[in-house]
Amino acid sequence: MTENRIPEVLLFSAGLDSYPAWHYLGRPPSLYFDLGHRYASQERAAIAALADAAGIEVEISDELRLGAWEAEDAIIPLRNVHLAMLAANRAETVWCIGVKGDHTLDKSREAFADMGRFIARFSERLLRVDSPFWDMTKTEIIAWYLAQGLPVDHLLLTFSCSRTDGSTVHCGRCPSCLRRWTSLVNNGVEAEFEQQPWTWDRVREFYIPAMREGRYPDHRAHEFFAALATVGAAVAS
Repeated sequence: MTENRIPEVLLFSAGLDSYPAWHYLGRPPSLYFDLGHRYASQERAAIAALADAAGIEVEISDELRLGAWEAEDAIIPLRNVHLAMLAANRAETVWCIGVKGDHTLDKSREAFADMGRFIARFSERLLRVDSPFWDMTKTEIIAWYLAQGLPVDHLLLTFSCSRTDGSTVHCGRCPSCLRRWTSLVNNGVEAEFEQQPWTWDRVREFYIPAMREGRYPDHRAHEFFAALATVGAAVAS
């Protein structure tokens, strides 16, 4: 496999970022790693639904089982490093989706560049690990998708939630759901949630104060409060 690498591969999660990325990048070959994590079954269901609706072809691999390392908040340490290393056996460019403002240990413009250099050094092969969306917010990504005239119903087949019970309905009570709701409602798109994300206690108790105190980037705060304004939510701290 390493002797016949393809030009590029998209690490696909069937989420609200990676599905628009598939279109944005011109429908490249896509790869999903089932890590044995808590919401893998929902992601695989979303992949199947998108395959039927949009014709996306995704290689599904179970060669990387990291579920044992998943923390309570659904974070798997070094997840993107592991993904990039295995994807590098397949392609010269690995697209791993991050968006404007992402800056965790293994998801930032700098982190991806470091991964590419590290893997290239030890594999003795040129490698690029990157995202096409470093200068776009989630709201802007959805705006781009809709501006292309692409189907809203396909977008709603994506899955962006960390619930643990196997349900494919978005819980509305996790950070992923809150970000999903924000980016969709800011584009006039209504999506199904088990409970409306803006009614989550944590919105009032944590996110509103945190956004106001500058603990999030300005663009995140702007889009967050714009989303709350669409439902007339009170934003008094």
